[in-house]
Amino acid sequence: MKDQASASKKKKKKKTVLIILGTIFIILLAFRLYLPTIVLKYVNKKLNNIPDYVGHVDDITISLWRGAYQIQGIKLNKLSGKVPVPFFSAKTIDLSVEWRALFHGSIVAKILFAVPVINFVSGPTEATSQTGIDTTWRQTLRELVPIKINRLEIRNGEIHFRDFYSTPKVDIFLSNIKGLATNLTNSDKNKEILPAKVEAEATCFQTGSLHLEMAVNPFSKQPTFELKEALNNVELTSLNDFLNAYSGLEVKSGKFRLYTEVASYNGDFIGYTKPFFVDLKVNKSLEENKTLFREIWANIVSFMGWVLTNPKEDQVATKIPIHGHFSKVTVDIWPAIGNLLKNAFIEALLPSLDNDVNISDIKHQGTLKRH
Repeated sequence: MKDQASASKKKKKKKTVLIILGTIFIILLAFRLYLPTIVLKYVNKKLNNIPDYVGHVDDITISLWRGAYQIQGIKLNKLSGKVPVPFFSAKTIDLSVEWRALFHGSIVAKILFAVPVINFVSGPTEATSQTGIDTTWRQTLRELVPIKINRLEIRNGEIHFRDFYSTPKVDIFLSNIKGLATNLTNSDKNKEILPAKVEAEATCFQTGSLHLEMAVNPFSKQPTFELKEALNNVELTSLNDFLNAYSGLEVKSGKFRLYTEVASYNGDFIGYTKPFFVDLKVNKSLEENKTLFREIWANIVSFMGWVLTNPKEDQVATKIPIHGHFSKVTVDIWPAIGNLLKNAFIEALLPSLDNDVNISDIKHQGTLKRH
């Protein structure tokens, strides 16, 4: 009898344990199934806290096995309703734990933006313009990603500048943007002064190519970085709507190139930018939609371009030194004019980076080292 009672008791205890485990499993399963809905409501609520903008997310997917969630179909629209395109949209934003950084003892996140699009819009009023978002968006981002971001990647992005009120309407943009920023929290415990790296490339104004490299110290209270940028072979005809709307000019042909280097330490910086206009030909003819003043202006620009063109390389170019502090930028006009004349009449500037700007030129000095 005792054996039967003991067996019955064990059987009952086992059944109770199975019921408890089954109940826990069902609760966890129900929670897992409902979790995307909870996160979706949370994300939409946080996006609507951004001043002057309303945000919406289509869907949320959860990947618990890799500590991630994906935001699908996000849009941020201006509340005024007078801007026909969202300020920001993306097909997918993937936020996840960066497992590699765990081996360095850091718990950090990585973010992947798939097909992100940013629209800057110029309009006659503030309600019809869209130039940026209040800095409170950073707090929203911190709430959506409660751990520090160490890696940020962009795939197939676009940045537009639009004007729906100009004549003609303007839409110039960077497309096919690929970007990668790494070690933003210095999870590798790198002792370099510029531990984080940024690299990006894009198609510029549908025709040219942009390449950017940057080393940065994300922990410095003032900007501390080295930047190199090369923009090549932009067909100026792709900018005719912009040129016509804002300068009254049109070009028949020409290519634009731009090379820039800047080094900054604690907010002090030095550098230069080199713009090149190659095979530039301005449309000088008077058309029905042009005024006589515009024709005169086009002829003046064409004449000045001819005078300042280096005949051997068929280019108008200069090197513009820049320096100062980010609170007060100084552009050296006279050296820029001198370089413009030098390119035209003495020796053509090289369409490339000079690779002569370094943070070591300024980091040990309280004031800028002048070149």
